[in-house]
Amino acid sequence: MHGRIILRDGRFFWFVPSLSLDESQSPDAYLRTKIISSLVSLLLTLAYLILLSFTNLRMPFMHLSSVSRNIYVQFLLFVFAIEIVFSLIRFPYDYYSDFLTEHRFKLSNQTFLKWLFRKLKGALVGSIIGIILLLAFYFLLINFPRMWWLLFAAFFFLFQIFAAQLFPSIILPMFYKLTPISNEVLRERLNALIGRFGYKMSGVFSFDLSRETRKANAALTGLGRTRKIIISDTLLGNFSDDEIEVVLAHELGHLVKHHMIKGITVSAIASLIGFYIMAQIYSAYVAMLNVSAYGLAEIPFLGLMMTIFGFLAMPLGNFYSRRIEREADLFALERTGMRKEFAESMRKLGKLNLTPENPPAWIEKIFFSHPSIGARIKAAFPDDSEKAGR
Repeated sequence: MHGRIILRDGRFFWFVPSLSLDESQSPDAYLRTKIISSLVSLLLTLAYLILLSFTNLRMPFMHLSSVSRNIYVQFLLFVFAIEIVFSLIRFPYDYYSDFLTEHRFKLSNQTFLKWLFRKLKGALVGSIIGIILLLAFYFLLINFPRMWWLLFAAFFFLFQIFAAQLFPSIILPMFYKLTPISNEVLRERLNALIGRFGYKMSGVFSFDLSRETRKANAALTGLGRTRKIIISDTLLGNFSDDEIEVVLAHELGHLVKHHMIKGITVSAIASLIGFYIMAQIYSAYVAMLNVSAYGLAEIPFLGLMMTIFGFLAMPLGNFYSRRIEREADLFALERTGMRKEFAESMRKLGKLNLTPENPPAWIEKIFFSHPSIGARIKAAFPDDSEKAGR
């Protein structure tokens, strides 16, 4: 490994530790780096919350929140002060694990300033969403101390539906420019495929992912009238029309199988179970300390439990996600018959996104939200291992 100076836009220099050519294009090395980064991020978060929960580290934040007499404002000041300090503490780690890592593996197209601006914009949008959820949570915790977990799970379910409707028309355009696919022949072909299933949507759009990365992606977003399919410009520029059509068929599979609303429902059920378990532990915790359930000093412990539960539930969430992705794959294969094109599109996705074709099984089970590239190709040729292996 050595260092090099990069010049972008004729304006800005930064030092990027680089890898050897083989390492920089190694899906296994990239996956290993991202998993280690995720685990380090988890450990940093747990350490911070443990300190806030069991030491006097939370006291300065409590003093800061006391500038207001309104308990809800105090709560928001307390939580956001904790989050801002943690963001500053972990900024060097974020810079290394996100910005530098993506450049080391030749995936990112962003300058440092553009990366920082996008990070700040994401934090702003997340804060607005966070205020809504935090206020709803705290209101229910104060006024319904025994049933807050049930009521908040119901609120969270409705909020997810509302957010899913807003996402493609309000949130997504904040980060990407959406444009109708310029290739008229391809656009008509894709619209004809959509029409075969009797669905109406606002269209199939390209989004400018190439501003940030060379990775490729496609997704079904929105509910009802806001529903649209988005395909990255990096995918459109690297895939044939046949391969793009089978990718679209996969996204339509999610629509036909009602995966989005099913996913929201499964998430709501998991949240209900999780909130119930956390409510029982939290009630015992505050009873043992003989303190108020909505006291600011006790809130970090609740955050600690949520973080632990989220990590423990991740493999189950990914298991369900892989299942619906597999259903969408089979739908695309059955409805288009484009098995070779599907397999080639998977190989290209693996290459562009630096995804290993056959990762260790335990890695896939814990960390992968989609089946491995190798498993998806094998599904296209279940009776022909030679074609699957090419």
